[in-house]
Amino acid sequence: MLISLVACDLGGEKDTERLIPFETETKTEEDLMEYVDFIVSVPEGRDPVILHLTDPQIIDPTQQRYSGRLTDTFASYWAKDKKNERCYDYFREIITATKPDLIILTGDIVFGEFDDNGENFLEFVDFMESFNIPWAPVFGNHDNESNMGADWQSEQLENAKNCLFMQRTLTGNGNYTVGIEQGGKLKRVFFMLDSNGCGAASAKSLANGHTKTAAGFGNDQIVWYGKTAQAITAISPDTKLSMVFHMQIVVFKDALGRYKTNDSYANVYIDDLENKGEGDFGYTGRGVKGDWDSNYNVWKTIKSLGIDSVFVGHEHSNCSSVVYEGVRLQYGMKSSTYDRNNYIKANGEIESAAYYSTNTPWIGGSVFSLDENGDIEDPHIYYCETDN
Repeated sequence: MLISLVACDLGGEKDTERLIPFETETKTEEDLMEYVDFIVSVPEGRDPVILHLTDPQIIDPTQQRYSGRLTDTFASYWAKDKKNERCYDYFREIITATKPDLIILTGDIVFGEFDDNGENFLEFVDFMESFNIPWAPVFGNHDNESNMGADWQSEQLENAKNCLFMQRTLTGNGNYTVGIEQGGKLKRVFFMLDSNGCGAASAKSLANGHTKTAAGFGNDQIVWYGKTAQAITAISPDTKLSMVFHMQIVVFKDALGRYKTNDSYANVYIDDLENKGEGDFGYTGRGVKGDWDSNYNVWKTIKSLGIDSVFVGHEHSNCSSVVYEGVRLQYGMKSSTYDRNNYIKANGEIESAAYYSTNTPWIGGSVFSLDENGDIEDPHIYYCETDN
């Protein structure tokens, strides 16, 4: 039976050439639409390419809520007319160079406190739409600070033609699935989740009743992805599963533990280590902050559901990707110079966690492909050549 899986009607036209059918003999269209919200179709003859970008966190100093919130240095460095230099030039280079079939964006699109009129959010959506590539974002811990509110932000994402986003009324904002299809086979499904944690969420965001200020999934989110993953696996046992959200769970500390030096995670360049695990790469610039899932309940569900990879953002100075207990735990590479990021010194050393520096910004995007079985292949970081 040929089942047409296109994006649900979210108020805007979607790219139906990329959102096309895959085959199953056991379920109806209604059953499948309940579990896979979006399907991105990739032509046969090559491996699908996925680009992982994170934390553009655009700041508009003209929207400071009170005088002196930013120093003169920061206000000048992040000036409103420098968005290309601080963000868009990097995104443009990464996307053009890697030619992805899908872009996953792990949160903090804007620094909401500096986007109370929504101008930066709208501009970013328009910018991403200009590539005509499916892109799937989740919210970070700063987006929903904006006085425009989480529902307004979600509406802008839902209405964008190439943006894959659904505002469910589960805890948080978002929570949806994106599948990669090729040659009639559903290769992989990404669970796009809100890890919440916007402690300074605006009153308008909180008014929807499901914006959560504390970090972590709500029980309804866990039930939803658990049942959905089981249903997808029942329909298509060979389909691989990934999870995408913003703030890392505590198991990331355990995964990075093998690479700690002097009881610290800071300044560890995994690529140069002789003891690095197979498939591990990247850099940790500071210790893990803001982690959650202290009782490992989410981690247990990830393992039990057969999810083989978790993609997060949040830690601007960390871009490590480590396989731990059979699951890839990956930080995205910081993709702009707003807020905190890493820099390269003249001697080649990395300067971590700096808000501003005269050294060269170390910016990029994490990228991987899917092999014929849907397994992650050739994961690596694309490092920007742009020097702003």
